[in-house]
Amino acid sequence: MRVLLVEDHEMVASGITRLLDAEPDLEVAGWARSGAEALDAYGRYKPDAVLMDYALPDATGTDITAQLRRRDPDACVLLVTGHHGSQQVISEALDAGCAGFVSKERSVSDLANAIRAAVHGAAVFPADLLAEVTKRRADPRGGADLTVREREVLELLAQGRSTDEIQAELFVSQHTVRNHVRSVLNKLQARTKLEAVVIAARTGLVDLRPER
Repeated sequence: MRVLLVEDHEMVASGITRLLDAEPDLEVAGWARSGAEALDAYGRYKPDAVLMDYALPDATGTDITAQLRRRDPDACVLLVTGHHGSQQVISEALDAGCAGFVSKERSVSDLANAIRAAVHGAAVFPADLLAEVTKRRADPRGGADLTVREREVLELLAQGRSTDEIQAELFVSQHTVRNHVRSVLNKLQARTKLEAVVIAARTGLVDLRPER
């Protein structure tokens, strides 16, 4: 899996690159120090995933994510930030269309697993943080017209399952899973799986409490 790293601190970027390159299935294909460099590098390297720092010299990581998603709606961006507890950052990540977010305080194995999960179609998030966000604001978008199967898929997405894992759990094809996911996103008016999970939590369709 080819990764584009967007990080303005060279020491941090070098450390992350070295650690991820040591993973057998991951490769840091490029490194960008700013938002402008990230936009250029994305078109050049065409990565499977982008690790996006939040605080960049010329923009926020969420602003650049939104621009990338306008250029490529399938862009898979993980926001990597030390500001993971900020409600504003989480809201911005959702609005920008991030596939998920991870904290810089997590281990390299957690980061590598987050990349793998996002590339394979999972919504990547710390459940405790999203639970805090979802309990503070209700969402008017409901889910009454979701089918039983769509609700099952949504619940599995909320558990952080990938497309392959949902396929195995429900004994259906990947094509069928993708069709159900597309229908769930349309019905919930969500742009990403992560946003669909948040909307579902705010409307009581899923429970994101860590102790569940």
